[in-house]
Amino acid sequence: MIVNNSRGDPGVPEERFEAFLQEYGDRAYQFAYKLCGNPDEAKDLVQEAFFHLLRRREDYDASQGMEGWFFTTLKHVFLDARKRFERRNFVSLDEKVECAEDDATYADLLPDEERAALDRLESEESASIVREALQAMSGEHRVILTLCDMQGMSYEEIAKVLDVPPGTVRSRISRARIALRRRLARKMRVDP
Repeated sequence: MIVNNSRGDPGVPEERFEAFLQEYGDRAYQFAYKLCGNPDEAKDLVQEAFFHLLRRREDYDASQGMEGWFFTTLKHVFLDARKRFERRNFVSLDEKVECAEDDATYADLLPDEERAALDRLESEESASIVREALQAMSGEHRVILTLCDMQGMSYEEIAKVLDVPPGTVRSRISRARIALRRRLARKMRVDP
C-alpha cells in the first residue's frame, strides 16, 4: 500500500515504513535519551515520534531522507513535551516558600550570584583554552574531533563524510585526541 500526499507525491510504502521503524528504533532511543537524559521519557518520546510519523506518513517527501524527517520529528516531539512540562510546572521566583520559617521566596533560595559568576567565568576560560588548542591543530585533526566529539557522529557517519574507511576514522580520532591532550598539557604548564 502506498499513500499519496497532497502534493501528488507517493507517501511512504508500508513495507519501507515498517523496515524503517525496526532499523531506527535503537538509534531513535539513543537520540531521545541524549535529549532528555531519562530512559522512560526517552521511550515515550520515541513512541510518540513513531506514532506521529505513522499518522503523517502520507506527507513524506521522497526527495528528503527518511532518517532526517524522523529525527527532526523526534526533536520537535521532545521540544513540545518540554514546553508542556514547563507550562504545567512554572513557579514564580517571587512566590513565598511554604515550608520556610521566615517569609523567604524561591529567589531567596537560589545560589549566590557571585559564586555562580565565578564558576561561569572559570568554565568560559576552560572552554577558551580548549578552543585555542583546537584552532592551533591541523585541519585534519580539527575536522575529525569536531565531527566526533562536538557533533556526536558515529565512526561510520564520519567515514561517509570523509570518504575513508571506518578504521582510518578510528586511528585519526585517536591521533587527534592525543595531539589535543598534548597541546592542552603544554598550555596548562605555560599558564599559571
